Amino acid sequence: MKINQTKMGNSDCFSDDYLFQQIQNGQYEAMQLFFNRYYTPLCRFGLNYESNPCVVEEKVADIFIQLWTNRNILDKIKNPKSYIYVIVKNSLKTVRKSEQFHQQIDEEKTINFMFSPSREQEIIENEQKEMNTNLIREILDIIPKKSRQAFELSRIDGLKYKEIAEILNVTPKTVENHIAIALKYISKALESYKKRGLLNSI
Repeated sequence: MKINQTKMGNSDCFSDDYLFQQIQNGQYEAMQLFFNRYYTPLCRFGLNYESNPCVVEEKVADIFIQLWTNRNILDKIKNPKSYIYVIVKNSLKTVRKSEQFHQQIDEEKTINFMFSPSREQEIIENEQKEMNTNLIREILDIIPKKSRQAFELSRIDGLKYKEIAEILNVTPKTVENHIAIALKYISKALESYKKRGLLNSI
């Protein structure tokens, strides 16, 4: 059964399980849809483990190639979303341990990469329309790394607590605690900005 070409523009028409099934059957259109759905979120996620965006982009792209090459075993994967995030995490952890990087990171380039395309910015702007981009970056930067990571996976990538727990190798309760911590930091920051007159009413 082939992917309906007329629906290819909207990857939301197909579940991850269905796309994995079609990829296993050799449907390259399904591979393209899965790539388009997760490439950018995975690159952003990968920056938690490797600060060089070029390395992250290359490694994530390689993982999709490996996914296609080893498509015959995809029926063994129970949760494609968690699986692909864990693969990225483990892959970049290995890179970080085994290689020494010789280029100094361009901070502005890294920030631009993290917020482009502007999916993260759009979501936050939908919830806090009065906040500008600089304030968003400041707030995200003050959140502890693990809590920010859990928060982004939940609120930006739309993962469930159980899926995040599998990716970060923690319990769902720990994920819940991390997100609660992130929300406390955000709440305090917003209150501070409001008192300083940097925000209109939210």
